[in-house]
Amino acid sequence: MRVQLFEEHNAKKNALSLFLITLLFCFIGGHLRFPQELSLFWPVNAIVAGVMVRHPFLHQTRYYLACFAAMVFNDSVFSGWALPAFTLNFANILFILVAVTLLVKHLQHDSSSERINSVLRIFPACLLAGLACASWGALAQQADFDGGLVTAWGEWFSEQFSTGLMLLPFLLTRDWASLSPRQLLQLRKLAPLIAVIFSLVMGAMMGGAGSLTFPVPALVWCAIVLPMPLTSLVILLTGITEIILVSHGVMNIQGDDNLLPISHLTSARLGVATIAISPLIVAASMDAIRQLNQRLALRANYDFLTQLLSRSGLYESLRTEPFTPQRKAGVILLDVDYFKAINDNFGHDAGDSVLEEIARRMQRVVGNEGHICRFGGEEFVVVLFDQNPEKLYFLAETIRQRMAKEKFWIQGGTVTVTVSLGLAYDSGGDAGEWHRVINRLISAADKNLYLSKRNGRNQTSPANQRILTSDVA
Repeated sequence: MRVQLFEEHNAKKNALSLFLITLLFCFIGGHLRFPQELSLFWPVNAIVAGVMVRHPFLHQTRYYLACFAAMVFNDSVFSGWALPAFTLNFANILFILVAVTLLVKHLQHDSSSERINSVLRIFPACLLAGLACASWGALAQQADFDGGLVTAWGEWFSEQFSTGLMLLPFLLTRDWASLSPRQLLQLRKLAPLIAVIFSLVMGAMMGGAGSLTFPVPALVWCAIVLPMPLTSLVILLTGITEIILVSHGVMNIQGDDNLLPISHLTSARLGVATIAISPLIVAASMDAIRQLNQRLALRANYDFLTQLLSRSGLYESLRTEPFTPQRKAGVILLDVDYFKAINDNFGHDAGDSVLEEIARRMQRVVGNEGHICRFGGEEFVVVLFDQNPEKLYFLAETIRQRMAKEKFWIQGGTVTVTVSLGLAYDSGGDAGEWHRVINRLISAADKNLYLSKRNGRNQTSPANQRILTSDVA
């Protein structure tokens, strides 16, 4: 059972959920305090910002107050702070407020055309939110803990900026349901993950100012091969790993600077933040390309008017059908009787509505038993497998009667529309592929369709099942 934490018109539930989420991640962040009073990671700001962007109705003063109350409660109870709990946590609220304000109007539509712009917006949003948070937090920390202003500002900004830039793309990705474990276990998709791990190990072993950038090629590889949700997760884990390695002295980046009093950890955070944006942009670009290709394939494989398979879509769908020489296939070829007269008397819009209604009626009759295709103009094809000739004829007659007995609405009036059908039936034989068999069957069905037309239309040929089974030989 899926638990819904937030409901637009349930303020009490929303405030309580936000309070508990904020309290949980404040508690986690408080136990990662390194060095001195600041945490190695402070994820709560980015997490709350991501939640509010995903649920825009939470972007209200009362919900910010609920988050602030949870932060103050956590520091008062678990850290023993009094006044600092109010002054320092106002900096956290500033980060959330600025980030949400900049992102909430632009990340609601998850179309591929907007996804690259959305990723690009995360960078300035985290930058401005980090600047606002660090400016207040450094002043408050200096007043409460007598720390160096520049050093404190660098630690605040680098932590907030890097954590936000790593977490927000991961939190705002909406495609997790589309992933399947079978897809992720393919060697082609495991290879870039192995490359990321290898590059991290090499960076830790070699050290130096460039060691943080070692995973960049592997991350770009991930962005090209893996879907966007998984890429954002890999970037997040890579950034966290690098910061931990630097903080524990495993990765020596030699970041001392005589001009600015920044620590190795601050330098590493800023480096990780700037490194993360490149593979994110590549991932968003590849995701947009994949979606565009899917839409192009959909347009190529489906008829725009009737939403049935197109001719190319029919042959593409046949690739998924298992082929054996003994397996039977049947084809129903349908043509609308006197369709030119409908277009001439009522117009092409009326003709299109007739084709749409014919497609709907065919779908109701055939269901999932066969492949239905608009073969061209007013011709339709139904391909069925593992059916006997009697069932093929029965299905064709059901379609024909469904058209003839139920009149069509055209321009406010009713019109009788009939169809003629031709059938063909055979086994796979030695063709090797279904598209060859179906092409042969369609040719045979077309001849039988001509018989239906010549003999007066509104009928199915052949009616004799013995002729049907031998007609394709």
